[in-house]
Amino acid sequence: MLAHIGRLKQRMVEDDLDGIVAATAENIHYLTGISSVSLHLHPYFGQCYAVITRDAPERVTLVSSTGEIDQVLDSTAQIADTVNFGTFYRERYGDEALPSHEQRLYQMTSNAAEPNGAAALASAIKRIGLAGKRVGLDEAGLRIGVEDAVKRALPQTTFISAHAALAWVRRVKTQEEIVRIGRSARITEQAIQAAVAIARTGVTEHELYLEFNRSVASQGGRAEFTMIKFGRNGIGGQVLSNRTRLQKGDTIWFDVGSSYLGYWSDLARTFSFGEPSARVRMLYRAMVAGEQAGIDKTRPGMTGGDVFHLTMQGVRENGEPRYRRHHVGHSIGTEVYEQPILADGNDVTIEAGMVINIETPYYEFGIGAIHVENPFVVSESGPNVLLTSGSPRELVVLS
Repeated sequence: MLAHIGRLKQRMVEDDLDGIVAATAENIHYLTGISSVSLHLHPYFGQCYAVITRDAPERVTLVSSTGEIDQVLDSTAQIADTVNFGTFYRERYGDEALPSHEQRLYQMTSNAAEPNGAAALASAIKRIGLAGKRVGLDEAGLRIGVEDAVKRALPQTTFISAHAALAWVRRVKTQEEIVRIGRSARITEQAIQAAVAIARTGVTEHELYLEFNRSVASQGGRAEFTMIKFGRNGIGGQVLSNRTRLQKGDTIWFDVGSSYLGYWSDLARTFSFGEPSARVRMLYRAMVAGEQAGIDKTRPGMTGGDVFHLTMQGVRENGEPRYRRHHVGHSIGTEVYEQPILADGNDVTIEAGMVINIETPYYEFGIGAIHVENPFVVSESGPNVLLTSGSPRELVVLS
């Protein structure tokens, strides 16, 4: 199971919640292992919910459209009950015995469907005994009108905003989550190497972009963002990779990410195609030194702000005293950016078992981008555990 059941129970006790309704794609995936098709394809009107109780948070009631109720068959959690809504037809003629998974789908499809998602959610809350109690609502995932409709249907029930509570629970990863994040990171790392392997004079940014995405897909991942720029083009990293051709002396900058079974990676690497300038070499050493300081020195009990300052200090003391940044990383999991953000003033406490992406990006007109980024697992006493091979201490020069 992906979810940290102990933290779920702890937070529901602290907030005096009898149950929680998850409504965002990430929170539903966390509780069920299901990547909701509806929420992905229809982000403005799709609906799917996972409802749990404080007494048995490992037993999930899934609320889904009838058409997508088949996703229960992909669940990695215990789906104790389902409530479906809307019209969808799965025909059955004759009395031939069905395999167990088809029989389960037939029974779920045959249930009397509620007219809409709000009615189905209210029905689910009643069926698991949460009517008239304190229920946390994942407000960030509720479509317009759904909360009001559910409150009208359950006037004796007290609803409390719970998106922040679920985010808190997800900060510390279970072992299965760490495995998936690590796999995602290795997919991304391998795809970077696949793209670098086709680097030669005259190749375009776009060709490396295509090779990176191809490699991610071939390994079973999904490319989520692919920013690859040559030389001074790196100053505008969000600009699409284009037809710029690689030349001797160019840097090759990667800021790329993929996902694997619902979990993200976000890596950055810098290479030089031919001999780099002395300044590029110096900048690279400084950025790696700062990143390494963050990896080596982060400990439970620090804040995001503490890690920001020690990372910045590592860069400034190793070659670039003028270095400025708004943040130097973030936690990562079912979302690419999770708390804590490693920024000045961030007071979120670092905990053992968090997975943190540490990064030291640098952008300069005329040079482009120098950037390293890697994920690590925070350990109670250290050393922290890298989920990648890490950034090379010296800039890799491609011949």
